[in-house]
Amino acid sequence: MEKLPAYKKCYNKLKSDIDNNVYPIGSYLPTEDELGKMFSVSRTTVRHAIDLLVKDKRIKVKQGAGTQVINPKERELTSFSKFHNVIDINTLFPDNAALTISGTWIDRIPANSQVASALDLNEGTEVFRLQRVVSSNEQPVIIQTNYIRIDFFPDLDTYREQLVDLYYFIQKHYGIKFETGEEHINISSADFLDAQILNIKPGSSIFFNTRTAHCSLGPMEYLEARIRPDLCHFVVRMKEPPAWYDLPEFQKSLERV
Repeated sequence: MEKLPAYKKCYNKLKSDIDNNVYPIGSYLPTEDELGKMFSVSRTTVRHAIDLLVKDKRIKVKQGAGTQVINPKERELTSFSKFHNVIDINTLFPDNAALTISGTWIDRIPANSQVASALDLNEGTEVFRLQRVVSSNEQPVIIQTNYIRIDFFPDLDTYREQLVDLYYFIQKHYGIKFETGEEHINISSADFLDAQILNIKPGSSIFFNTRTAHCSLGPMEYLEARIRPDLCHFVVRMKEPPAWYDLPEFQKSLERV
């Protein structure tokens, strides 16, 4: 039987306790430190489990108060977003140009605090760093850096020339599939080195995207991507309004607007 990672064990137990009214609606979960002691895991592992429960809309994090169990109706209403019922997100480039990857390099470095937190590791643990530049019509568009757990893929750095599609290679070579992930799209400014690679002025606005990807073993990859916004944009396709749209509670909230 496949061994569950620590964060999934923590998540499954808390979810079961919430569903079985061990933690009733309106009550608060123990603190991160208390949960860490209860499950004999790190705070990073606890936070990962909490994040999954937030996504399930079983709890909400109240700044300065704690983590509260919420009721089913609130779960529906708090899921409101201008990007509801998303069915597809595409990244588009000018003239639908073919993309090319250049400058691929992979080495081993100690994980900084951000990488360690994303990958559920201790700071300073050695990870793979895969660096690439993605171009469209020979113009660099994306500076992409992947941080990958060495303990999951110990000889990955011997396959540098084969890492065109990282997830495809990992599945084919190691038999490990990407399961879930979360990507954040942010705005930043190009530093001097980013500007030199992307052929823009230092301080120019760029997309700064981050992503954490998970497999059955746990978090396997953390990505940072710096992208020229004038040469790339994102298209979000959605379907009909969500199921909660016609709920009386939501309709009454609209009448107050």
